[in-house]
Amino acid sequence: MKTALRNASLLVLTLLACVPAQPDPTTLVDLRVLGMSFEPPEIMIPCDARLLLGLASAGADGGTITLDPALQAQLAAFASKPLQFTTLIADPAGKGRQLAYDALACAKTSDRACDNPGEFVSLKTGQTSAGELAMQVTPGAQFLASGDPLLLDVVVDDTFKGLGGIRLPVVLDLQALDKTEHIYAQKLMVYSCRFFPSQKVNVTPVLPGMTWNGEDWPEGEVKQASGTTAVPMLPVDFSMLEEDYVVPSIMLTPVALHEAWKINWLTTMGVMSSYETGGTDFSGGVGAHTNSWKPDPTATTEQDVTFTFVVRDGRGGESWLTRTAHWKP
Repeated sequence: MKTALRNASLLVLTLLACVPAQPDPTTLVDLRVLGMSFEPPEIMIPCDARLLLGLASAGADGGTITLDPALQAQLAAFASKPLQFTTLIADPAGKGRQLAYDALACAKTSDRACDNPGEFVSLKTGQTSAGELAMQVTPGAQFLASGDPLLLDVVVDDTFKGLGGIRLPVVLDLQALDKTEHIYAQKLMVYSCRFFPSQKVNVTPVLPGMTWNGEDWPEGEVKQASGTTAVPMLPVDFSMLEEDYVVPSIMLTPVALHEAWKINWLTTMGVMSSYETGGTDFSGGVGAHTNSWKPDPTATTEQDVTFTFVVRDGRGGESWLTRTAHWKP
C-alpha cells in the first residue's frame, strides 16, 4: 500500500513538473483584451416601477410585451441611443498581425462566448490589429431571430428583473487570421431606471495621471530605467473624482453609495507587484493604490516598455492610460 501511494505521489509530482510556469498576470505576452469601455457607461431612463413590472410580466407570459405603449416608446427611444464602444487589445507577439473580430450582444451574462443559439446578435464585424478598436453600436435596440427584443430577454434572465439595472452583455470575439489564437472578452452595458431625482447618470472614471518613482509622469514623456531596481508607481490622487451615487433597494427606496475605483496594472516587460489595487473589502475598507514595477532579471536587450493602467468604477465605467519607459540592462 505504501509503495502504491509513493508511486502515485511521484506520478503527481512528475505531472506537475511537466506543467509550464504561467506568466504573471501583470505581464503581457499573448493576445489579450485589456479594457472595454462604453461611452456613456450608462443609459438612465426616466421611469417608475411600472416599467420593470411590465417587463417582468412580459417574460412571464411567454415574451408578449404587455407594457403601456407610452412606456414602450420611452424604453425604445432610450435603448436606441448609439454608444461608442472601445476596446484595448494587446498582441505583443503578433508583430502587427491582422485579427478578425465580431462584436456580439447576447441575452445571458453566463454566455461568455455569446454563442447560445438564438440568443445573440452580431453588432459589427471586421479586421483590426493591436491597439484601440472603436465602433458605434446600439445593443439595446437589437432583436433576436425569434423577434423578441434582446433587452427584454436580458431582463427576463435577470434575478431582480432589472431593478438594479439592466446589464446587457456585449462580447468581443477576437481571432488571429491563422486561427492560432482565439479569445473572448465580455462587457456589460447598463440601462437603468431613474426612480428618484437623486439618481445621476454614471460618468466614466478617468485617471488624472500617473507618477514614476515619485515624479510626475505626463503623457508622452519616456522615463529611463536600468538594471533590476524596482520602480514605485502611484496614480495622481483621484479621490475627489470618485462619485457618490444612489441605487434603488428591493423596496424601491434610495440607497446612497460611494465609488471606490480599482486599477489593473499591466506591463510588456517585467512584473508589477500587484495586478489590481483599490476597491473595498467585506468590512468596507478601501484598498490603497500602492504599486511598483520590477524589470525582468533575465532580460538582456535594451527596449521600450509600455505600461497600461485600466481604471474601473464598479458601475460599468472604465478607461485607461498608457505610459512608456526605456529600459537598459
